[in-house]
Amino acid sequence: MSIGKKIVELRMKKNLTLRQLSKISGCSLGFLSQVERDLVSPTVSSLKKIADALEVNMMYFFDSPTKTQRIVVRKGERNRMTNPKSKVVYELLRPQFSDSDLQALYMILEPGAFSGKDQHSHSGEEFAYVMKGRLEIVVEGEHFILEEGDSAVYKSNQPHSWKNAYDGITEVLWVNYPPSF
Repeated sequence: MSIGKKIVELRMKKNLTLRQLSKISGCSLGFLSQVERDLVSPTVSSLKKIADALEVNMMYFFDSPTKTQRIVVRKGERNRMTNPKSKVVYELLRPQFSDSDLQALYMILEPGAFSGKDQHSHSGEEFAYVMKGRLEIVVEGEHFILEEGDSAVYKSNQPHSWKNAYDGITEVLWVNYPPSF
């Protein structure tokens, strides 16, 4: 089932109108309508707002894992979140519904991939390690270019954003505390 259909289904279960979901999530009515009809794909930050408004974890909108009580996640068994319009593939490096306080992601950023038009902030900390390519991180208005082998760590309550600063694919190991999805 698509993300849009899952949003509609959950919104109906909660007896919310599209207008009410718009008000709670802070996403525009037109945008939500397009997401629900699968005309546009939400960015991770937009999907997080929608998930929070519907009182679910973002992973609700993706496939369920086959085994939830594991310590080891094999390369071929990673839960993948792909959003072709955002140009990012996320692979969860911990069991999907783990009670771990860390969230590790392997991110594949296509050329032009970015975290969204606006900077965002939330509680916690973030760590990024560039495995391949080049990543630009902006934290409180200061720009940092990370090359292969470089890393960065910062408090997530500082306004921040990122983008692929390479004309090819950039691969990043990203760790969040606490988990964001």
